[in-house]
Amino acid sequence: MEENNSSAKKIEDKLTGWSKKVLAFLARWFFLLSLVTAAAFCVFVWYSYVWKAAWDEAKKQSYISEQAKFSFDKAGYKKMIDLMNNRKVKFANYPPFAGRDIFFPENF
Repeated sequence: MEENNSSAKKIEDKLTGWSKKVLAFLARWFFLLSLVTAAAFCVFVWYSYVWKAAWDEAKKQSYISEQAKFSFDKAGYKKMIDLMNNRKVKFANYPPFAGRDIFFPENF
């Protein structure tokens, strides 16, 4: 009876070892296949949308006409220049810091 149990145990051990090896082999190849598939998909997307992107003449002309619109807001420009000059004057006339400098202490 024990002989049957030991032979069954040996067969079970062999099957478990064999199944672990097969699963490791399949997992490795599945990972590699997934990686290659993802890379192929990325190359396809890059090739179709970046490298061989084609616009017909109507789309090109509509893009050019859309980008050709330029308006200069002179009032906004003057307002920003005045704001920058006001800040420059405030910075120049701001009283200097009279406290102790913690980054460059002189009395240590």
